Amino acid sequence: MGCGTSKVQPNQAALALPYAAERAAAERAAAERAAAEKAAAEKAAEEKAVAERPVLMAKAAAAYKLAEGRATSELTGAALSFGQQFELSTPMLVMPFGVFKAQGRIMKSTKAWRDEALAAGSLFEHEEGSGKVVIFISHTWWDRKFRDATNDPNNPYDEGAPDLQADYPDEQRNTIVDFDMDGNLQRKMVTYQRPKDLKWRVICAGVQRLLEQEGLKEEEVSLWVDWQSIYQDDEAEKLKGVMSLIRYATFCQYMLVPTEEAELGRYAATGPHRIPAYGSRGWW
Repeated sequence: MGCGTSKVQPNQAALALPYAAERAAAERAAAERAAAEKAAAEKAAEEKAVAERPVLMAKAAAAYKLAEGRATSELTGAALSFGQQFELSTPMLVMPFGVFKAQGRIMKSTKAWRDEALAAGSLFEHEEGSGKVVIFISHTWWDRKFRDATNDPNNPYDEGAPDLQADYPDEQRNTIVDFDMDGNLQRKMVTYQRPKDLKWRVICAGVQRLLEQEGLKEEEVSLWVDWQSIYQDDEAEKLKGVMSLIRYATFCQYMLVPTEEAELGRYAATGPHRIPAYGSRGWW
């Protein structure tokens, strides 16, 4: 045998290490990109769901559908003629949609806020037969045990708010999601996100969608919302507002039902009694 220098074979495992590390880093980066894209897609889907949440239920009392080709004045006249049979104990207070959007929440009608809003014209009496477009917000209250300094401590029933008054944790509910043709309930567990002022955002999205759908001008549209349109700090005046509800509805061209549901089953849109949570309680 010769005594020349022997050739050392390279360690294949050692050579592979840098490439393995590179590959792992690339895979991690790809996974992070995929996760970011998924999160962005989920956020976009969530925003779309919030925007599409409101269910535009038509027809407050006599006639509400402009798309049927009848003039607003004709609709209003029909509603007024029909509405004369219902009680009007106190004027109907409404708010321009632009003001409602700008205030960032549903306000509570207490004296200090109400006096300021009336003086500023951001809350005003709807004139019967004016032909102005008014949307009646019909809903259930979502924060039923809420109390603050504006509640009467001596009145155990003076509590609750229509919208979420704080950021609450997600909530799992066994929810009625639909009905079959025979009226049988269909339920499943649904996760509800409950951020502060969710209903205000749902209403804004629903009204905006209605404006686009019906070709309405924002500056010509006002809203009736119970918590800020009916006195909440005067039991006698509150009762007058409650007794006038049906008459108020006859003044409106549209009724909007904001719900917590991201989507509704196919039969839920056939009548308000089929809308989860709302259907069993009506407006209150």
